[in-house]
Order: sequence, then C-alpha cells, then structure tokens
Amino acid sequence: MIRNIQLKHSGKYVCVVQTAVESVSSAANLTVRGSPGPPENVTVEEITDTTAQLSWREGADNHSPVTCYSVQARTPFSVGWQAATTVPAVIDGKTHTATVVELSPWVEYEFRVVASNKIGGGEPSLPSEKPVPEELQNGEGFGYVVAFRPLGVTDWIQTVVTSADTPRYVFRNDSIAPFSLYEVKVGVYNNRGEGPFSPVTTVFSAEEEPTAAPSQVSARSLSASEIGVSWGAVPWKPSNGHLLGYEVRYWSSGDEESASTVTVAASETSATLGGLRSNLAHHAAVRAYNSAGAGPFSTTASATTRRPRA
Repeated sequence: MIRNIQLKHSGKYVCVVQTAVESVSSAANLTVRGSPGPPENVTVEEITDTTAQLSWREGADNHSPVTCYSVQARTPFSVGWQAATTVPAVIDGKTHTATVVELSPWVEYEFRVVASNKIGGGEPSLPSEKPVPEELQNGEGFGYVVAFRPLGVTDWIQTVVTSADTPRYVFRNDSIAPFSLYEVKVGVYNNRGEGPFSPVTTVFSAEEEPTAAPSQVSARSLSASEIGVSWGAVPWKPSNGHLLGYEVRYWSSGDEESASTVTVAASETSATLGGLRSNLAHHAAVRAYNSAGAGPFSTTASATTRRPRA
C-alpha cells in the first residue's frame, strides 16, 4: 500500500513471489491523477479602455483532462486576486483565449489563469505584468503619485512611488475595515513636473479570511474506495468578500498525520473522496477560503468504506 500517494508515484509496479523452486511475477501500471499544473505563457494580446484579450498555453494535466479555466485580476491598489468577468463566461478546457471585460480605464492590471479538472483547481499561472514602457515615460525621474480615500470622504491620501518599474502599490493600515470601498486615482511625474491623474476608480480593501466554518457536515460510504462528504454553505459576510472555494481535509482512522486535501469551487457543497482503503473508517473536515486565507475547519464527519466484493 502507498500512503499519501503523489503524482510521482505513477509508473509500472511488479510484484514477485519467489520460492526455492520458481518465481512468479505480475505487473500493473499505476496512474495517479491530480489537479492541473499552472497554465503557461499568459499573454495580453490586445487592450481597450475596458477590456483585455488574453491567451495562454495549457500546462500539465496530471493525467486528468482540463475541464475549465478561470481568470483572476489584480490592480496596483488591491490586495489579493479577484475573479475576473470574461467572455466567454465559462471557459472550457479546450479554449486558451478569453476577453476580460468590465475593466476600469487607466488602471494597471495583472492577470493570471487557473486550470481545473475533475480532481479540483490547480496552481495559478505566473501573472502577466505591464508597467509603463520607457517610450511613454517622457523624461528622467519618472514615477507615480497614488491618491486614495475612503468612499464618501473629501480629502485624498497621497503617496509617491519612485520606481518606474513598480506595477502595484500596497497601503497597509490596521484601521482599514476589511472589504470596504475606496476611491483611487494614479498620476505620473518626472523631473519636469507632474502629469495628469487617471480617472477615479472604486476598489475594495483586502478581504478578511472566512470567520465561520461550514455547517451540517456529513459523510457517507459510496463504495469500497470512496466516501461522499457534503456540507452547508458558509453564510456570506461583507468583510469576507468573494469566497473562492472549500478545502476538504480527510484521513483514515488512526492516520491523521498523513491527511490529504482536495479543493472545490465556492458553488459546490459536496465532494467525492476516492482512493481510500476498504472497510475502514475515514474522517473529513471542511473549511472555506478566499484570497485572504482559509477559515476554521468544521466539525469532523466520518464514514466507513464498504467491504470489497468477493
């Protein structure tokens, strides 16, 4: 038995029984399936005031075909990545282009792409970054002036970013309420003076990690190697922002140190856990997560896999 199995354990296995008289062997191929690797070469092909066309290459599927992609966006003023609105809204696994829409004019964006398959969501791609190119800086001493204020407040808070290659700025203050609205604008300057500010855009401050655990967690046996886990959705709280998904942690009885995890989308309230030992109690706990981190685990639910058929 291979505990805590990983992708690297895929391969051909041979079992040999040897006596003083003869030896008998039997071979089998083992394929370990996992969530996809990160997409590669994310490129911004075309930009308008409110849209950006992206393309990318498929990464490793880890023995389970990619079923869909999602695009995330980040601006110089936000903390954490947010789900982006795209056309098409649902990007199937065979599509490697999408148009991000509903963007704010004159705001610097980074994009990344996440692939998913039947196992779950994979690691995100490297971000796509585009600072202001040198030919548009118009002189020595180029930098940015970042101005921001809570929505409804008159006075602006301003800070200077002196590096022309800096694509983002993070303002940290413990007094900021999580996921609250701010107005932001960005100006430019060089040694000859200040340039114009961008139009004002509205952004959210960083999210707070989920504070509640999923409720009504239950588990049931599906087969000799699978159990199903279900739970009640975490209630929405404004400071928690956008829920990204749920993480299910599971382990066999007496072996919690070798626990495994799977993730599912925020719209899902159940998961099937496979590759389990037969006729054994298995335990699972669930927690929600967003771009700020993961919340507390739920209470543990247990189910015993069935006996294998004779």
